[in-house]
Amino acid sequence: MSSVLRFRKLCFLEPTKYSAYDEKTKDQKNYENVNTALLENKPKQKHQKKPPKEWRCIDSCCWMVGYLCTTWWLLLFLYHCLPANLPGLQVPEPPGARLSRQGLTALHPVVMVPGIVTGGLELWEGRACSEGLFRQRLWGGSFTEIFKRPMCWLEHLSLDNETGLDPPGIRVRAVPGLVAADYFAPGYFVWAILIENLARIGYEERICTWLLMIGDCLFRTQSPSAHGRRWRLDWCAKHIKSIMNIGPAFLGVPKAVGNVLSAECKDVAFIRAMAPGLLDSEIFGLQALEHVMRVSRTWDSIISLLPKGGDTIWGDLDWSPEEDHVCDSAMKKYQQQFDMKGNNTDGRRGFQVQESTKYGRIVSFGKAASELHSSEISGLGSQVYLHNATSPQSLASCGKVWTEYDEVSPESIRRISEKKAYTANTLLELIRSIAPKMMRRAEAHFSHGIADNLDDPIYNHYKYWSNPLETKLPDAPDMEIYSLYGVGIPTERSYVYKVSSSGRCKNIPLQIDSSADGSRNGCLKGGVYFVDGDESVPVLSAGFMCAKGWRGKTRFNPSGIATYVREYKHKAPANLLEGRGLQSGAHVDIMGNIALIEDVLRVAAGASGVELGGDRIYSDIMKMSEKINVRL
Repeated sequence: MSSVLRFRKLCFLEPTKYSAYDEKTKDQKNYENVNTALLENKPKQKHQKKPPKEWRCIDSCCWMVGYLCTTWWLLLFLYHCLPANLPGLQVPEPPGARLSRQGLTALHPVVMVPGIVTGGLELWEGRACSEGLFRQRLWGGSFTEIFKRPMCWLEHLSLDNETGLDPPGIRVRAVPGLVAADYFAPGYFVWAILIENLARIGYEERICTWLLMIGDCLFRTQSPSAHGRRWRLDWCAKHIKSIMNIGPAFLGVPKAVGNVLSAECKDVAFIRAMAPGLLDSEIFGLQALEHVMRVSRTWDSIISLLPKGGDTIWGDLDWSPEEDHVCDSAMKKYQQQFDMKGNNTDGRRGFQVQESTKYGRIVSFGKAASELHSSEISGLGSQVYLHNATSPQSLASCGKVWTEYDEVSPESIRRISEKKAYTANTLLELIRSIAPKMMRRAEAHFSHGIADNLDDPIYNHYKYWSNPLETKLPDAPDMEIYSLYGVGIPTERSYVYKVSSSGRCKNIPLQIDSSADGSRNGCLKGGVYFVDGDESVPVLSAGFMCAKGWRGKTRFNPSGIATYVREYKHKAPANLLEGRGLQSGAHVDIMGNIALIEDVLRVAAGASGVELGGDRIYSDIMKMSEKINVRL
């Protein structure tokens, strides 16, 4: 009742004069009204829908990485939980264990010479930025320093561009022992599987002084007297049983050309096709390719891999040893059926590719220049005269990474592209023009031609010894030389280039034209022509010397050392549990190939090439070798 009365009083009160009490009451009411409004609005805000978050590319990448890592760890967990004797999960017996059970034991000492990429490098002296890295790996291992201090890492891996030696104040040396080459990175084996299997038949690591004598033999250090040099060659005959070359690049690799010209290969061209502008973006300012070019051009090993033998080996404008190679599976199967039947009718000739692929044009500017007959291309015979670019002050304003392209003018680049096509011979002239300092240094140590007269005293110089076409094998008739390599994987052979779009801060003016695709034989993809090989080295480079150049008694092999070609057909891993494959023919993964490991173990235990079964060939290396007209 009292509450009702109070309500009535509130309703019938009459206004009176203004007082402080009324102001306080009014302020209190306003405060209550505001609170009431807030309380009424809060539930409404809960029901309001938030605008959808914009999905970015980085979100997709993060989710993809997360899915992949989760799937991998789940599969790894299941693999360790399942019983080992479950069908399909049995790990194949290592070839070393099987051969040891058959009575195979260690006989000959084995010397391993890693490649230029897979050997570990450690720091012995460095600049201030390398504090705490003494005797830590800069190359190989975890590569953590790339992310911690990338510019410092690049500085210490670079050599002097004039001398090719360590820059002042920097010493980087090879990691000693087998640990230097067993794993290139955690989980990524190189020599580890082979070392493990050698241990299973009785081998162990030892450091012997006679390795210095082997070094004298292999590299034929100059001797002041002919008698001294003759002793070294005799030593090879007495003490070396076999030389087994795994994935050899005897005659160089075309992908070295892409590295020198634009720091590219098929993988970089693929990235350009998938994400145009990413590598060339001035917004990010990464300049990744510029840094790669600056560092790699100081390494003489890259120059040593340029194609050797010139047009005689690699082909000219209208001919190449691989001209009949076909990448299209349907066309290849059809032609193989006719080959088996021996059918040479006009019908078959009509189906075959009318125009052979011009693999001899290692670099072509434009797809048309890579396909047309040489008579239809203008500018092939023109000479390229280069002149210097503008002042270097304009380059500094862009924050550029200096390369020798900075000394080449845009007009010179235009003239380079107008010549249209370059073969193995003219490529060297091109590289001398765009990188004169690098080539002056490198050509003091390497040569890429074919010797006219191997008895000429000029070929006693060490710069010719890395070229099998400009030096003789030692006088060791009982020695054997093997070429062991994979086949069945598309391998880079030649490129379609273009002049990159002009920009204020671009200093690599040439790049692979990733838009060039499709050819008569199906071998042109993303600006790269492919042939058969092990993904890095074409069959021609890996197999020619043992198939023809050194086969029997030739001027390159005067004592008639026996040579064998052993090819391993690539077979991709059947499942994730096989890792990188037990029958892989890829350039590095072949080190885990069971058949190759068995061949090496048998030879180390005393078997000869004849006992292995002689040549084992799946490719067209013999057919290609017959087409090469080189004087033997």
